[in-house]
Amino acid sequence: MLRRKQWGTVGTLMLAGSIMLAGWSSGDPNNVSPSNAVSPTAGATDAEKTSDKKFAIELIETGWVNTPTDDSDPFKKWIDETFNVDFTLTTIPANDFESKLFTRFSGSNQPDLIFVAGTDRTLFQKLYNQGVLLDDWVPLLDKVPTAAATMSDVAKKYVSQDGKMFALPRQPDANTWSFKIRKDWLDKLSLQIPQTDTELIEVFKQFTFNDPDGNNQADTWGATSAGAGANFSSLSQLENMYGQMGFQVTNNQVDHSILNGTHQKFLDFVKLLQDEKIIDPDWYTQDWEQKKVKLGTDKVGVDQYPGVLLSEYEANTSNTGKAADIWTNLPMPKGTDSGGKLPADAPVSGMLAISANAAKDPEKLERVLQLIEGVTYPNDGYWKIRWGVGITGETMTDLDNGAKFFSETKDSSNYRSNVPGAWDYGTWIATNRDSVLQSTAKEPGAVQEKTFELDNETINAARYQDFESLLTLDPQLLNDVTRLQNEFDIKYVLGNTSDYEAFKAEWLKAGGQQLLDSATEQYKALGYIK
Repeated sequence: MLRRKQWGTVGTLMLAGSIMLAGWSSGDPNNVSPSNAVSPTAGATDAEKTSDKKFAIELIETGWVNTPTDDSDPFKKWIDETFNVDFTLTTIPANDFESKLFTRFSGSNQPDLIFVAGTDRTLFQKLYNQGVLLDDWVPLLDKVPTAAATMSDVAKKYVSQDGKMFALPRQPDANTWSFKIRKDWLDKLSLQIPQTDTELIEVFKQFTFNDPDGNNQADTWGATSAGAGANFSSLSQLENMYGQMGFQVTNNQVDHSILNGTHQKFLDFVKLLQDEKIIDPDWYTQDWEQKKVKLGTDKVGVDQYPGVLLSEYEANTSNTGKAADIWTNLPMPKGTDSGGKLPADAPVSGMLAISANAAKDPEKLERVLQLIEGVTYPNDGYWKIRWGVGITGETMTDLDNGAKFFSETKDSSNYRSNVPGAWDYGTWIATNRDSVLQSTAKEPGAVQEKTFELDNETINAARYQDFESLLTLDPQLLNDVTRLQNEFDIKYVLGNTSDYEAFKAEWLKAGGQQLLDSATEQYKALGYIK
């Protein structure tokens, strides 16, 4: 069973033979030295010099599996012995996490560490404003130098309030989502990878009408999506052909893609796909799993997906390896001079907080910080706790392209095969920047190497500047204008309305203007507007 997070807002099934690209690095994980400042072993020694006391430390999180381990847990044993602690990992399913966490903080039995995956900082802001979290991480960053070295200014601002950091941001995962295109179809039809929106339309037409799969049936389309009757889903990312989506700062003032023409150009593009019948007719109504079936059965030529698309396609072709020659990246085409980039990366991939109770004891706080530093990528403890290297007998294989291959065996002697809840030790430290290709296959092959290549290209693609993630906007107003936009978008594309100017006016009235005013104030405070 693969352990990975969802990409974007839409998850992907983990199928037999599938793999995960986990970013990129170099070196042998069995021979990775911790940072010079605080290593796991040195950390334990330093702690013992301060005090021989063994501190109980509890980490609470929403795990991947959320089932307990047993008394023979080798991961707990390693943490306890290395850092001179009695470590407890408490995992709570996402739907119960917030309520149970607040219950814990309302009593005396408060956790010491809290981890929240993703980019939603509101939970930590609530706890911080209640005074139950560590007041400020800034004076402690020299104690966690590995994590501190990866922090961008945006990440620091994202977890700050009144000049203080209420959480430790985890480095954002490398974004591997980009559009993929059928290279074999391009070759069969003597087409080049499209570089503009006009060229993309022509490719869609030929993919739809010129029988690229050679079965003499009219059963292929240029594009698809999985709107589930609610929105444009992954298709919406083609708006980046025309410019940056959402809130942004242009010419020293707040702007938005709905107001500056970017969104209207995108809607005109989708309307053309609909009118020309070169998009899967179910693109708006079907769900993600229905779309995946079409991708895996040669019905669609272009879609947004990370490199794992190759392994999922392989699952439908008896793992023949041919997926490595079928799919390739489609760099974002340009529809305007300012278009053609990928969206900005997220500022963080998760946040870690320390309770105020744990921070009261200087010796305990020191031990907590040593633990955090010791298991942060790429320190030795990361490979042990995230992947079991040196703990459960599992190994990594270095590939020539810089990736690492991890075969997830089902051997009955493997602890995590029998106790899958042990995978949750990796939830709070996992990063796809560790270069690991995880697979149920015993050995790496062409598909794994091609996946790494495609994702690496996406990671290094040009992206827009991150403006929007630093905003704290009224969630109700955001919901109101998003609902209005989704309703208008499908009407416009289907030809039920053509009055875009009226939509803009309604968007502003429904909350857009208030959001623009709020964004202006915040961008001024952040220094984006002078």
